[in-house]
Amino acid sequence: MARSALDAYVALLDRSFVRIAEAAADGRTFDRATVARCADVWDNNTFPLSTTVIRRTALRRERAARAGLRWMAGLGEARYAWMVEQSAAAGHPVEGLIPVPPPDGHSPYRGYDGTLFPVTGPLTETAVDGYDLSRARLLRLEAELSGTRLRAALEVEVQRVCGPPEGDGAAGHPAPRLYLRLDDVSAAEFDAGPAVTGPLEWRADADGVDLRVAGVGLLRAARAALTVEDRYWHLTAAGRAADAATPVERRPARPGLLGRLGRNRHGRPPGPPFTVREGGAHRLAAALVHCAMLEIRMARFPGSASRRTILELCRVFEGAGTDLLAAARQGEEGGRALIERWVARGGDAWAGWFAEQLALGRRDGRTGEWAERLADRLRAVPRPVAEPRPQTEQAAVRLLLVRFAGHGYDPTAPASAVVHLAVPPEEAGPWELVVAKTERLERFRLDAAGFGATGSGTAAPVRKDGGRLTVGAGLALEWRSGESGQVGGGARESVHDVA
Repeated sequence: MARSALDAYVALLDRSFVRIAEAAADGRTFDRATVARCADVWDNNTFPLSTTVIRRTALRRERAARAGLRWMAGLGEARYAWMVEQSAAAGHPVEGLIPVPPPDGHSPYRGYDGTLFPVTGPLTETAVDGYDLSRARLLRLEAELSGTRLRAALEVEVQRVCGPPEGDGAAGHPAPRLYLRLDDVSAAEFDAGPAVTGPLEWRADADGVDLRVAGVGLLRAARAALTVEDRYWHLTAAGRAADAATPVERRPARPGLLGRLGRNRHGRPPGPPFTVREGGAHRLAAALVHCAMLEIRMARFPGSASRRTILELCRVFEGAGTDLLAAARQGEEGGRALIERWVARGGDAWAGWFAEQLALGRRDGRTGEWAERLADRLRAVPRPVAEPRPQTEQAAVRLLLVRFAGHGYDPTAPASAVVHLAVPPEEAGPWELVVAKTERLERFRLDAAGFGATGSGTAAPVRKDGGRLTVGAGLALEWRSGESGQVGGGARESVHDVA
């Protein structure tokens, strides 16, 4: 029996909720990157799927499913690899149903004005040639256990040794920034204040990469990747060499022209056609799935990660792909019944969320009137008593994010920090994930040993004393007296002082 692209398309949505729930199952192994990556797929693929399943004939549904899968895979090699892995896990492999997308570009590329831009690559002497690393200004540090692997990221502002001056008012471009990503980190030691400027030194050998930051930090990792953000990168030695080897392509008069002809310049096929109002209640159900995925995707922002919210949304929308396909056969009533079923799963705790999502946008006709009545009914549901906050006497560090003074593009921005703590339950069960935040950071100290050697989540004592928070011997934060230091559970959970 021939494999069905429609079955694979639907199964990918079902599998995404399963995979997200697996990644958020326990605070000790919470995998924020996996959660955000799976949810992000459905930002621009939920409505094409919804439009596909309401096609009138099996042939049209199958053709639309193949087009939708090609569109999904066309984002690049990583997306296609994700589709292959997850569809196989769901029992409906996509391999052989759609063509393999063209390989990603791994060489510098030109913008529409012909300017050459770099791509992410290994940290090498050539890659940083043209920048003065002796006066690097640290803007952001992130160290996180992703599953059981420790990763780190740095954002630094540097000076260019050639080309127009940084922050040139006429050009309107800020100083160059280097983004370093380190994988399989074995050592991370920092003891620093709210602002750090100094030499950025590194050494690479067969054992990995050692990175020393302004005399206040050390990172040791198996691999390091570099992304350069510089409007004038083409004036550096590496940029000039790449400029000579990269042909100038003839660009279309308008960027979207090739997409209208059937394929955009990067080889990605155009998205499946769908109309904004098509589907009635069924499209409204798809909109709820879309909103759920966007809320789950908030985990990409460390200060907004909420394990409880993620697991609850996965529970409410479990099997959403299969449900959307089944509801499509029942017309308007099928879409309404599906929404009512999801609302019932959510219970009183999620009545307000559903009411808010149903009120978004303008919907005319019968569907709009029904949605308004349902939203009014849900607004009247009393809010349940909030669950007790997890106690934080013991915890294991999962993430530290420090934004140094002047981060972003605001020179007056104060230093701040976000910490993820895995907190053991009072009885047997999964660990909770608690988010701690502090503004006006004055000093912090970090030792990778505080994360645990393999991410096993061994709890250490948590001490909160005025403007200071410590977790064992591996982490200490100090903030200005009188400013806030808060611990909370995330987007839908309360936040309270750590002091």
